[in-house]
Amino acid sequence: MSSNPWSLVPAAEYESHMGPQGADQLAPLSAILGKALATLRPARLLVLGVATGNGLEHVNPAVTSRVVGVDVNLQYLGLCRQRQMRLGSRLELYCAEAEKVLLDAGAFDLCYAGLFFEHADPARLAGRIASWLVPGGALLTVLQLPGAGGAAAVPSRHASIQAVAERMHLVAPAALVKELGKAKLALRRAYELPVAHGRRFHVALFQKPK
Repeated sequence: MSSNPWSLVPAAEYESHMGPQGADQLAPLSAILGKALATLRPARLLVLGVATGNGLEHVNPAVTSRVVGVDVNLQYLGLCRQRQMRLGSRLELYCAEAEKVLLDAGAFDLCYAGLFFEHADPARLAGRIASWLVPGGALLTVLQLPGAGGAAAVPSRHASIQAVAERMHLVAPAALVKELGKAKLALRRAYELPVAHGRRFHVALFQKPK
C-alpha cells in the first residue's frame, strides 16, 4: 500500500474540500488546463496528480489523441474513467507515484502539474518530466502561494485532508524554476491568479529545448 496520504483520502472528501463549499480550487485549476489545451493544442497530454479528472472535460479528442493521468489514489482514477468515457481508449490511467511510474521517453507534448509539487519533490522529478516531453514540449505548473500568515493549506473539516495538509510543503516559484532549469526546462511565461479565500496561484509554463 502506498505511504502517500493522498491514497487514503476518499474522493467525496477530496471533492468536498476542493469544491465550491471548501477551498473552491477545482474551477480555476480546470480553467487553467482548458486555456492551455486551447492555446497549445497538444496531441499527447500527461496529467500528474490527475485525481478525479478535473479539467479533462476540456480535452478535444479531435486534437488530443492520447491523455495519460497518474495518481496514487485508485478510487480517483475509477471516477475519472467513469466521467471521461467519451475519451475511450485515448485515456490511460496509472495508479502510481510520479517518481516511480514508467512512461516512455519523448511521449508527450504537454505535461500538466496543478497543485502537484506541494506533494512531490521537484528535484527528483524534474529530469523525469523533461525526459517524458518531446523536444519543444511544455510543462504547465500551478503552485499554491502562501495564504495569510504564511499558511500552506486552506483549512478543511475533513480529517483525511488535514493529514495531507500536515505533509504539504509550499514550493517557491523561484526554487521550482531553478530545479526545472537543471533539467533544461526553461521558463517561458508566468502569472499569478487570485482564487478563493484570499489565496493566489502561481501559474508557469516551461519548455524543453527543440
